[in-house]
Amino acid sequence: MGTIMTGSIILSILQSILFWDKHLGISVFLFTTLAILFLIYVLYQNKKIVNKKALWFILPIILLSSTYFLFNNTFFQVTNIIAIVILTFIMCIYLTKTKIKTPQFLKNMIELGVGSLEGMQEVVENLKKYKNENNIKQEKVKKIGKSILIVLPIILVVLILLATADSIFANMFEGITQGIKNITITQGTFSFCLRIITVLIVFFLIAGYLLNLIQDNTLFTAEEREGASKGIQIESMTINMMLTLLNIIYAIFCTIQIANLFTQIGNTEEFNYAEYARQGFFQLMLVSIINFVILVVSNNNRKEQTHKQKNYTKGMSIFILIFTVIIILSAFYRMNLYEQEYGYTYLRLFVYYILATEMILIIPCFIAIIGKKIDLLKVSIIILTTMYVFINFSNIDSTIATKNVDRYLKDESQREIDISYLIRHTGTDAIPELTKLLKAKDEKVVERIKAYLYQEKQELEGEKMQWQEFNYSKQKAKNALKELNKYNTNIYD
Repeated sequence: MGTIMTGSIILSILQSILFWDKHLGISVFLFTTLAILFLIYVLYQNKKIVNKKALWFILPIILLSSTYFLFNNTFFQVTNIIAIVILTFIMCIYLTKTKIKTPQFLKNMIELGVGSLEGMQEVVENLKKYKNENNIKQEKVKKIGKSILIVLPIILVVLILLATADSIFANMFEGITQGIKNITITQGTFSFCLRIITVLIVFFLIAGYLLNLIQDNTLFTAEEREGASKGIQIESMTINMMLTLLNIIYAIFCTIQIANLFTQIGNTEEFNYAEYARQGFFQLMLVSIINFVILVVSNNNRKEQTHKQKNYTKGMSIFILIFTVIIILSAFYRMNLYEQEYGYTYLRLFVYYILATEMILIIPCFIAIIGKKIDLLKVSIIILTTMYVFINFSNIDSTIATKNVDRYLKDESQREIDISYLIRHTGTDAIPELTKLLKAKDEKVVERIKAYLYQEKQELEGEKMQWQEFNYSKQKAKNALKELNKYNTNIYD
């Protein structure tokens, strides 16, 4: 218990030092690494680790935290915090559970999250208990505290007076006097109090989560747990009817796709295939996701079935998979047509990644449908996590800039480039690629890029990063802009 309390207060103070009033940078990597190591240590000390293979989840968690100093993408800076928390929850579930069934997994996640609030109550009770058991020590602490409160203000006043009287003496105690100024002037009383409150809240959250983790969760009743362990209970007729009707609909749809989109491309000038493609790729992507949900539900259906019903469900599920592949290829092809015409954006690249992930997920789904033993939930989590980490490290801002710039410079007479989109939606990761546009023939494009690069140069040079905020992407952009200025002194004139 003492380890949890001590570690929690250290982490809560550390997060204040790393994050308070600062931009996210290498601080996220440092805090996440220390927090995960402490979490594993607590679980090990309390003999709660029953599945060591789950420790592999540490790798994507640390990799995602490292993106905060490697790249500078606003979107992922928000989503990665959520992803890190979710992956930590998933890791803890797999570390502390011997066997996890798909229907119970969501309840385990809720128990771990909401149950931490119950753990916060226990933190308060333990602090009270500690207080009662240490009355003698507490009296000594009170005396020391009173002495400090009396002596410290006097010492600080004397230091300030002496520092203002003599510059050499002031330089010796520069760190202390600067710290006093930061608290009393820069931050202000309200800000300082708010910072203390934040530290306390983080302490209770961390300690509550750990206490809940090392104890048996009680959020759900035994009856609810037993119901979850039985799996999904849906009538076989309902499942088979749904699969049959969907297959009929998909058969008609896929026939149209093959006839019109795949085989007739380029046969008529009256039909705009780029606009036709735009009408469908998002809808098709959602349909393919719905198909996966249906397949997971039907695969986890624990309602008793006859041998004939099982074989029929298996056959219909395989057909659904085949049609899903065609639908994914159709969505991919539509997106490709549209992207070739109008260029790359965040949304269009995300669609590519989602479709690629779905294609990979089809493999374990097929294995599960034909009856091979496979933990579909675990494999799906691994695939989704891997693909999410992959998209983070693909440096999407740089990719968008590279693809659009290269596409434009390759054929300026026939292509246009959306400078406004690149300026508004890409960050410092894209700056080295955007500098290529200075070689464009269109003077308007060159002038807009010059203005943008000059503005970014001014902002980056004016931004004084503290060590907690270190970001490689910003440093790389600074260097790229300095190099331009070095080789062409008129570039920012």
